[in-house]
Amino acid sequence: MTKIDRYLTTSFLEGCVPVLLLLLSLFSFLSLSEELEDIGEGAYELVDALLVVVYTTPALVVDLLPVTALLGGLLGLGALANNQELISMRAAAITPVRIAFPIIKLSVVLIAAVILLQSVVIPRVEYKASQLRAKTFIDPSLASLEEEIGVGVDSEFWTRNKGYFIRIGLVQPNRTLAGVEIYQFDDLGNLVKALQTPVAELLQDNTWLLHEVRETQLGNTKAQSEFKDTLLWDALLSEEQTRTLITPASSLAPADLWRFIARLEENNMNSESSRVMFWRQMSIPLGLLGMALLSLPFLLGSTRSVPVGQRVALGGLIGITYYLVQQISGHLAGILHWNVALTVMAPGLLILGVAIILLKRAN
Repeated sequence: MTKIDRYLTTSFLEGCVPVLLLLLSLFSFLSLSEELEDIGEGAYELVDALLVVVYTTPALVVDLLPVTALLGGLLGLGALANNQELISMRAAAITPVRIAFPIIKLSVVLIAAVILLQSVVIPRVEYKASQLRAKTFIDPSLASLEEEIGVGVDSEFWTRNKGYFIRIGLVQPNRTLAGVEIYQFDDLGNLVKALQTPVAELLQDNTWLLHEVRETQLGNTKAQSEFKDTLLWDALLSEEQTRTLITPASSLAPADLWRFIARLEENNMNSESSRVMFWRQMSIPLGLLGMALLSLPFLLGSTRSVPVGQRVALGGLIGITYYLVQQISGHLAGILHWNVALTVMAPGLLILGVAIILLKRAN
C-alpha cells in the first residue's frame, strides 16, 4: 500500500507543479506590468521592478495553492483515471476514502508550508519589496551614495507633513517606525514644539500610535517637557509614503496581525477589515484541503475517459467561483456586519463539506 500511496502522491504533484508554474507566470507577468509603470520615478529601475515581483511571489503562491490543488488533482489523478488505474484500485478493494489518504497527507504538508510562508517568509520578503519601492522617493543623483548618506528606508530620513518636520530613524517590517522625532516651528522659524518617541505604530489609514512620548514645549526663556505613555498622531507620513514604505497589513504574520487587531480595539478603532484579512489567511489551509479532496469524486465516479480540456474547464470554473465567493464573503461580512470568522471561512468549509459528502457517496 505504501507504493500506491507514493504513486498517487507523485501523480498529484506532477499535475500540481505545471499548473502552479503556469499560474505564477501569468500573474507575475501582470504584476510586472504594474511595476513597470513606476520605472523612472526616483531611483527605481528595471532590476528593482523584477526583484519586487520575485519578492511578492511567495504571497502569490499561497493565494494560488487552493486552485492549484484542484486543477493539479484533476490533471495528475485524471491521467490515472483515463488509464483505468483508479478503476483497478477500486477493483482491488481499495476504497475511495483510502485513496484519499495520501492526498490528505500531502495536503497537510502543503498546509504546513503555507503556515511557514505566512509566518516567516512573506513578512520578510514583502518588507524587502517595500524597501525597493521606496527608491521612487530617492533622487537618482544620490542613489549611488545611498549607504553613505543614509538615504533609504533601512536608515534614517527626513520628511515634512502638515507643517511638521519629521525625522524617522528606521522603517521596520512590522509596520512600525523607530527613532521618530517631530518638530514644529512658528512663522519666524523658531522651534516651538518637539516630540520624541522610540516607536510609532501604524494603526489605521494615517493614524499612528506613538509610544513613550517625550513632548517638549519651547518658550522664549524656558522649555517644559512632558512624558506620555501613548499618543495618537495623524499623518506622520504622507499617504503616498505610507503606501510605499509600509508593508500592508495583509502581509503580516497571522500572530502579528492578531496583535494588530487587538491594538486597534484597545484604541477604539474599527478592526473589521483587519479581521477579514486574518480569517482570510486562516481560510487558505481549509480551502487547500477541500480543493485537493474535491478532485477525487469527479474522477472516481466515472469509468470512461474524460478529455483533459474538459477537466481543466471544470476545475477552472470551480476555482474561479470559489475565489469570487471568498472575496465577496469578506465584503459581505463588513457590509452586513455578519460574524467575520464564520462568513470568511464559509467558502472553505463548504468546499470541504461537499468534498467529504461526495467521497462518501463514491465509497
